[in-house]
Amino acid sequence: METSDKLTAVVSAILKYAIILSISCIIIGTSLMFINGNANGIPISQLANYENPKSPSYNSSSFSPVLIPQGIAHFDALGFISLGLWVLIFTPVTVLISSLVDYMYTKNRLYTILTFIVLFNLFAAIVIVPHFVTN
Repeated sequence: METSDKLTAVVSAILKYAIILSISCIIIGTSLMFINGNANGIPISQLANYENPKSPSYNSSSFSPVLIPQGIAHFDALGFISLGLWVLIFTPVTVLISSLVDYMYTKNRLYTILTFIVLFNLFAAIVIVPHFVTN
């Protein structure tokens, strides 16, 4: 099996299993939200209230990724939904990292540099830029 075929197989597996995990977590979280009538102690009516701007609503940025393990341990809907979304967000990062390793292994300098630049930009957009964006 050629190196490019191996990379294709790895990328395909990463995408397939990450999407299955992500969808499963989101479905479990959504089901828990409707079964319990709330998520993280917040009623569904408050989570889904977009029509009345004066009514209190929930800002998803207040649910930190650090709280995901705690939410999952307590079978909280937002913990599962957040995990599913984070898996979905980091799927392309994982694909890029596996591609970067392959390009470094095959000593393909051009693609190594280009993949590193794309990976850096993606990390900056996910981790750094949100700290500069104000509501």
